[in-house]
Amino acid sequence: MFIVTAVLLFSFVPGEGDAASFTQSRGVFLSSNASFPVPATGDTIAEPCKTPACQFRETYDKWSSILRDTAFPEAHARYVFHGLLISAGLFLVSILWIWLLTRYARKRTKQLKKTKERYRALFENMSEGVVVVVAGRLALMNPRATRITGFLPNELSSRAIAEIVTQQDRDTVKEAHRKIMRSEAKSLRFPFRITCKNGDTKWILNNSVGIVWENTPCILSIFSDITENKKLEQQFLQAQKMEAIGQLAGGIAHDFNNILTAISGYGNLLRIKTDSDPALNRYARNILACSERAANLVKSLLAFSRKQVNDPKPTDLHDVVKGAEKMLRRIIGEHIEFSIIFSKASPVVFADSNQIIQVLMNLATNARDAMPGGGKVTIRTETVDKLEDPLIGDNIPAEGGRYALLAFEDTGVGMDETLVEKIFDPFFTTKEAGKASGLGLATIYGIVKQQKGFVAVQTNPGSGTTFNIYLPIIDTPAETRQVIRIGTPPRGTETILVCEDEADIRKLIREILESHGYSVIEARDGEEGIDSFRHHKDKIGLVLLDVIMPKKSGKDVHDIIVSINPRVKTLFMTGYAAETLQNAGLNEPVSGCLFKPIETDILLTEIRRILDE
Repeated sequence: MFIVTAVLLFSFVPGEGDAASFTQSRGVFLSSNASFPVPATGDTIAEPCKTPACQFRETYDKWSSILRDTAFPEAHARYVFHGLLISAGLFLVSILWIWLLTRYARKRTKQLKKTKERYRALFENMSEGVVVVVAGRLALMNPRATRITGFLPNELSSRAIAEIVTQQDRDTVKEAHRKIMRSEAKSLRFPFRITCKNGDTKWILNNSVGIVWENTPCILSIFSDITENKKLEQQFLQAQKMEAIGQLAGGIAHDFNNILTAISGYGNLLRIKTDSDPALNRYARNILACSERAANLVKSLLAFSRKQVNDPKPTDLHDVVKGAEKMLRRIIGEHIEFSIIFSKASPVVFADSNQIIQVLMNLATNARDAMPGGGKVTIRTETVDKLEDPLIGDNIPAEGGRYALLAFEDTGVGMDETLVEKIFDPFFTTKEAGKASGLGLATIYGIVKQQKGFVAVQTNPGSGTTFNIYLPIIDTPAETRQVIRIGTPPRGTETILVCEDEADIRKLIREILESHGYSVIEARDGEEGIDSFRHHKDKIGLVLLDVIMPKKSGKDVHDIIVSINPRVKTLFMTGYAAETLQNAGLNEPVSGCLFKPIETDILLTEIRRILDE
């Protein structure tokens, strides 16, 4: 800029050799304008000049006199100085302007870079997946979306969004995108399932909103993996369902057990009375068999709801399986190969052996039905130092511990994933109506959970099924149970007070006891039982109490009669589940307790045992 200014100044400011040329140019100019009369130099003008020629002459004389009176070197220096001063000012202003522009540009560039890095960090480190869908195809995705789906960005860039959405949810996703693109909704939040690269199905919770991407309307989707939440939700719903069925089972068990007690009791009396008549005796035994089946059904209801009476003790798992082997072979049938493979060490678990046998029986029944044309069943035991079965899910306890594995394998038809999700549901069955109650596997689940264990299912259509049952191992030696063999029912002559609100049960017990030599006093409720005891306290040898009765419970009656006679002997009976006993205050029973339906021989034996103590 300085150089350009200097050149302009030198081209317009006259130099020392330019005076003559300027004077000559004056004559040339005047000669070229001959039409305008120019007064001679030095003439006196009396009047103001009004013609153009006169005005030009005045202007010319004025400036020519300045040129004649001023020294050219001094004028040149002044003009050059002023030009340099102006140029320097312009130069400094330009430098300042350029510096300010450069500083602003660097600041803005730094801000943009920082903003870009900030948004990139947010985009790449978000806990949710982010994708941009343009015309139904994936145009952009962040690393979290890659981890959720398993697909790399270049693998999904050419794919339509519908390709990774499961068939069941494609219409839902398409309808949501249509509403957003047509501005019928600003944003939508909804869950759906996707198929990952490895073939797994995952639930995602998606938030979609319409944006403009590279001058094109599109959809921005932010989603999170809620697969585990869905599993927990299903487990919660399953627990709620089983709790509801369990409450129902506990409620109806009392009535069922009272009815079954009467049926089996009178059936036993009929069996005893008809020993000399084989035909009638066979009818009585059939009645007893049916009542036993009904009693087992009630027990199954209570088992899967985990309300069945549980009597856990240190139990050798191998001894339980060996004891049930013959029965399992009869259930499975001769057309199916049966084998047992025991581990070297015999694991001891804290469980109810009868319930473990019930689990094996239910599994054997299912295996038999899954192999109508024959096959193979294998029971295998192992000792597991660390529970790591992925089929159990997130329910594995954090404290760990050793477990005994009881695996029940068959080579039947197997099950698909849809069936596996429902097999433990109560009343769910794949068999024909009337062929199964749908409580077999639900009972197994309830029993295993009641023993503080876990159950996992491994199966595929056409490749058989394996049930893996894990039970906690304890270090306590196993207890040897003595089997009580009942021969002829014992008799007696004592007086027994029977407090029972069900008339049929009361009459039945009276008839059983009186037929075996006992005297019976009846009471219909708790208060009547207390009054009867006060009137006959000197001759009553034992009080038989129903746990739940009108007016006063069995526990209340017990406390009062004990205060009257501390040496009185009592025996409880109930048709309710164990949980009801705890609510009634019998966490630690003060005496024995019989659970309905009560077998005649067991009732007589237990009464005799308590009286003889």
